[in-house]
Amino acid sequence: MAMTVLLEVITPTGPVVKIAVDQVEAPSVNGEFGVLPGHLPLLAALEPGVVRYRTAGKLVAIAVGPGFAEAGMDRVTVLTDSAVEGSEVDVASVKSERDEVLKQLESVAADAGNDYEELLRKRRWLDAQLDAARESGKS
Repeated sequence: MAMTVLLEVITPTGPVVKIAVDQVEAPSVNGEFGVLPGHLPLLAALEPGVVRYRTAGKLVAIAVGPGFAEAGMDRVTVLTDSAVEGSEVDVASVKSERDEVLKQLESVAADAGNDYEELLRKRRWLDAQLDAARESGKS
């Protein structure tokens, strides 16, 4: 049995991560799940959040948007519309953008349909980036 899992995080613009790791954690719509070498096959819908992986004793956090994850015995593939490593997040810019989205959410009624849902999606993506940055040691 393999001692590592190949993690691939892929966006429409191309691969973001391709690395052999010891373990992976990802945010599915039904809660977080973890994958170790030898994992049974799994297909999961992802919500915006943080994918964490551990390699050589180091924990790395990546913010991901909505998407899908497929796991198997020796591979985890994450297909998402957006991803950024926590250490690369521009915290000040993301906080500023999040504040603006929160103001817009206050002024848009919950029954406003698509506008409200789009603002919620944007806020979840911005929250994921801030969470990944915080887990990467950025404030």
